[in-house]
Parts: sequence; structure tokens; C-alpha cells
Amino acid sequence: MTVEKYGIFELKIVGAADPVATFTCGADSIKVSGFQSGEGMYAVRFMPKKEGEWKYSVKCGDSEKTGSFECVKNSGINHGPVEADGTAFRYADGSVFAPVGTTCYAWIHQPVELIEETYKSFENAPFNKVRMCLFPKHMPYNHNDPDLYPFEKDENGGWDVNRPCFKFWDHFDSCMMKLMDMGIEADLILFHPYDRWGFSKFSREEDFIYLDYCIRRLSAYRNIWWSLANEYDFVGTKTKDDWEAFGEKVNADDPYGHLLSIHNGMLIYPKTDWMTHVSIQHKVVANVSKWIREFNLPVIIDECGYEGNIEFGWGNLSAFEMVHRAWISVVKGGYITHGETYYREDEVLWWAKGGKLYGESPARFAFLKNLQYEIGVLQPTTFRALSDPNNPPDESAMGEHAPFFRALLALPEDERANKIAELTPNMGKNENYSLQYLGRSCPLFMDSMLPENGTYRVEVIDVWDMTRKTVLDGVCGRIKIPLPAKEGIAVLSTRLSGDNF
Repeated sequence: MTVEKYGIFELKIVGAADPVATFTCGADSIKVSGFQSGEGMYAVRFMPKKEGEWKYSVKCGDSEKTGSFECVKNSGINHGPVEADGTAFRYADGSVFAPVGTTCYAWIHQPVELIEETYKSFENAPFNKVRMCLFPKHMPYNHNDPDLYPFEKDENGGWDVNRPCFKFWDHFDSCMMKLMDMGIEADLILFHPYDRWGFSKFSREEDFIYLDYCIRRLSAYRNIWWSLANEYDFVGTKTKDDWEAFGEKVNADDPYGHLLSIHNGMLIYPKTDWMTHVSIQHKVVANVSKWIREFNLPVIIDECGYEGNIEFGWGNLSAFEMVHRAWISVVKGGYITHGETYYREDEVLWWAKGGKLYGESPARFAFLKNLQYEIGVLQPTTFRALSDPNNPPDESAMGEHAPFFRALLALPEDERANKIAELTPNMGKNENYSLQYLGRSCPLFMDSMLPENGTYRVEVIDVWDMTRKTVLDGVCGRIKIPLPAKEGIAVLSTRLSGDNF
């Protein structure tokens, strides 16, 4: 038997006890716990990260089963699990990954016909990550009961976490496999507060049993991300100690070390050892560069509002505003997640149930995504040197701007930080590119300074019309860039030769 690197090897076992398997390849040895997959049925899943012959030994009660399989080179869109790489992301095989996600909370809990429609939308959309809930979600425009739940009921009508509903988990497996085949990461939300079924009221012991089953069953999928919660601080039944315990458990028990985060309602969760990246809800996306400095991890604005027209303030952004916020996040070194909430009489809104996309922002997200993959990770431009009043810049270096810098440094710390954030341009750089987004400003031209030793090309990008036009070529030093005097313009400078940006 052969399995691709980062694929899934699965072994089914008839027995009456949880199996434990040890997989070895050369000096590598990995222990994996199995899970109950049906009445009297168990399974072990394993994701090999190394090519070659893998031998396994599976113990289930008093019995033992041995065997082997051959792990072959990964191919096609299989690049392995996504990993944090400094303040950016990469696939396990070294390929670049730029998350361009969407939110579709309860799509797996919908009727089959609607799920199939959601798949078709995914196939035609630019998204390579989807935020989704394992438990059903109860919110406005999301009142229907699903056909299946993760657990069976006990004799008192409560949920029995020791009795998984196998039809539900088989359905969930099919959804995960479909996403994996499309190259879409599943950012799986494990807990949330929007619950009328009682899942958020599990005890700590029940939560651990639930998490244990998730990890055993799902961690072999290369496209799984763990999100401990959507709006953790709104889950009134959980404490900070609970979230820490959950994070430590997932981090310790997942044999593959998948990405792990937690999403906030109001208060951004503080940095912890188990956190691999930062998942943030905030409408002031310009703060992304500040959060990158604070956490020194990749930062995704997973909820900045939604393109739509419903009555809630978070759900009626214009398409341009959605795109505008995306560009700010990216040029400042972060990432952003799309969402859509257009009103429908049948209450099938993409943000909750999937179905069809009706907005104008997805095409612009595709345009931005292509640019992200072309130019690579950007480091945000900052005024960091001015943020420390005990180490101000040299007076002579201030030149004619000395009065401005002195006034800035004289501000109280909080006011100074806010002013610096306000004045910092929406701009990021790497060694080959400089990208500045002008947002809602409408200048007719822009003065800029390129390195003196080299040649550079300057393009003007219209983020809404999705056009790129070269306006200067082979230039260096101080330049004047002609602009169209309209909103939604970005300027991309590309190094052709000479000094890095």
C-alpha cells in the first residue's frame, strides 16, 4: 500500500478498546491514539511527514496488529499542513501560504443540497481557508436545527460525550476531505457562545472528552487548524483557566502540531506558549502592525466586519469597505478573512450557512491574493524609533521636521502611540518590493524616495477596478508618481537592480 506524504493512512479495527498505534520510519517514531468509528469499530489515522517505509504496531486490548506501508512524494496541491514561519505562514514542504479566508460558520449543519451549493461556491472563489464551527450555531438568520449532532443523547435528554454520533462524524469527515481536495484549510472553531442546545455548558471533564475525540479523529487531516473559540470572552460558562487548559491539551495531544489560536469578542487573548498565530476580531485593521510587534506571530484579522446589508453594524459593510480593510491589513504585514451577509428571505446568508456568494468583494480578494503570492511577505513600515521617549532621534536628523517630532515625543504614551499609528502610512516592504496603499485619499501625484543605487519600476494599482499600470520604469532616487486622484489606489515599486528596499 502507498500513501502520499502528508496524506492519510487509515486502519480499521474490530475491537472493544481504544487502539494505540506506533508508527516508525528509520529513526522517526510517532505514537497515535485511535478512536471509535462505529458500534464495535475503531480506527487509527496517521499522517506521514517522511517518505519511505513506515512500519506500524497497533495494540487494541490484548491483541496486536503489525504491518507497513510506503510513503511516496506529495504531489499536486498537497503541500502538507500549514505552519507558522516567523510572522508569516508556509506549508510543511516550504511552499508559501498566504491565508485568504472566509467565514462560513454553520455550513456543515445545512441540508445536503445547500452543502453542495457551498462546494460549488468554494470552487469558484479565491478562498484557501474557511472559519467553521463543529457545533451548530444559533444566531439571527441561523435558527434551523441540524439533522445530526456530534453526540447522542443520554437517558435524561442531555448529551453523552462518551457516545459520538457516528453519522455526524462520518459526514464531517466527508466535508473535511472535500475541503482538503480543494486545497482549503479548515479553521475549526471548537467552542462558541451561540448555543441553545447545551454544548457550551459541558463540564471541564466533558470538554476534555470532546477535545480528545476531535484530536484523535481529525488531526491526521493536513488541512485542519484548531481555533479554541469564536469570541471566547462571550462564552460565559468558560474561564481563563479553562481556555488555558484547552490550549495546553490540544497542543500536547495533537501529534502533528497543527496551527492553534483563539478568537476574541472584545478582549484580545494574551500571548501564550500554545498559540501559533493570532486570530483577532477588530474593525481598526490598521492596528495589525502593532499586534505583529506585540505578539511576534502571524496575525489574521479573522473578523473585521462583513460585506452585506443586514441590520447589524458588523454586517453591512460596502464591498469597497471590505476590500479597503483587506488592503490595509496586507500592506501592514497581516492577513484578513472575508465575510458576506446579504439579506435573503430564506435566511441563507453565506456567513452562517454558505450557499451562493452575491458580493463584489471576492473577485477583489482574488486580485489581492494573486499579488500577495507574487510579491511575498511584507514587513510594515513603522515609526518605532519615535515610540521611546528615552531614546529620541538625533536632533540634527530631524531637520526641518524637528518641531513636529518634539511635539510628538511630548505626548503622553497612549496618545503618542495612537498618533504614531494614525500617521504611519499603509505601507510594507521586503527586499524586492515596496507596496503602499493610499486608501480613501485621492492625490493627483505622490513624492517618493527610492534607493539611489539601483533601478526600479513603479506601478499604480486600482484595487477596485483590478488594474495595474506602469507609470515609471528604470528610475531611482526622488521621484514624482502620477496618480488618478481617486480612492482605492496602491503604488507598487519593484526592484529591477541594485539596492534592496
